[in-house]
Amino acid sequence: MHAAALRYVDQVARHRSIRKASARLNVASSAVNRQILKLERELGMPLFVRRRDGVQPTAAGELLLSHVRGTLVGFDRTRAEIDELRGLKTGHVRLVALDSLMVEFLPRLIEAMVRRYPGISFTMMAAGPRDVTEELRAGRADIAVSFVDRRARDIEVIAAHVTRLGAVVSPQHPLARQRQVTLAECARFPTIMVHDTLPLTGLIEREFAERGTLIAPRVVSNSLEFMRSVLRMGLGVGFFTPLGFAREIRRRELVLVPLAEPRLSRIAIGAMVRRGEAHTPAAQVTIEELAKSFAVLRDATAGSVTRRRRAA
Repeated sequence: MHAAALRYVDQVARHRSIRKASARLNVASSAVNRQILKLERELGMPLFVRRRDGVQPTAAGELLLSHVRGTLVGFDRTRAEIDELRGLKTGHVRLVALDSLMVEFLPRLIEAMVRRYPGISFTMMAAGPRDVTEELRAGRADIAVSFVDRRARDIEVIAAHVTRLGAVVSPQHPLARQRQVTLAECARFPTIMVHDTLPLTGLIEREFAERGTLIAPRVVSNSLEFMRSVLRMGLGVGFFTPLGFAREIRRRELVLVPLAEPRLSRIAIGAMVRRGEAHTPAAQVTIEELAKSFAVLRDATAGSVTRRRRAA
């Protein structure tokens, strides 16, 4: 099958629409539809169910999609390797990560990559912890950056940064001046909780339960921007790592007070790939840059801890 036909099938399935796929591909809808019809005639089965609100892959379509996406990934890898032989750093990298990492950490990574490898392009998608690893497993991402779960045997952690969980509050909040706080102290105030089951929300809820403390969150949300706003308004206590609020913490618009519970003092965030899978040259240099970025974070954190100790 021709590479163009493969991409047509992939984009139609992703967008659930021939019209939207044609816009993404910058190809006439009629041309995309002709390719799909031609494939259906060749295979003797429909690949998509056509509905008024779009299209849905059939069982045959899902089988073809598995082949298509594997073929496209292999083709992109081979093309990038050929470019490597020509002395070029080109290619495309798909990265999925926690929303909080999209604020400063990953933009700085992309800035460094663009300076060194201007021929590499990126798709950067934000997702919750569960969805991050699922996107990686499904082959829709080359690299994932999320909380580390060492139990996942099919995923390899290639670089990691250990941080700690803290209570994030406004500077005017009663907890803001403390050097550290317990969850029991936090429970005296309204809380702002993340709408996600893994891993932090469950970990915090277990810690509360083991201490016999009940919590009734004032706000539950999956939007980092929304939670940033309500925390700055002083509407409650949130539980986060520093990465999503680094700018506000530096500006003293928010304060992160470390939590005293030992299990919450070492939370690992890592860059992950599918175990045993070969990487394109573009993905490989991105992985190397991620490892450097995590090393910079570790050094910055160590320096910050040293300064706090001296000040104390």
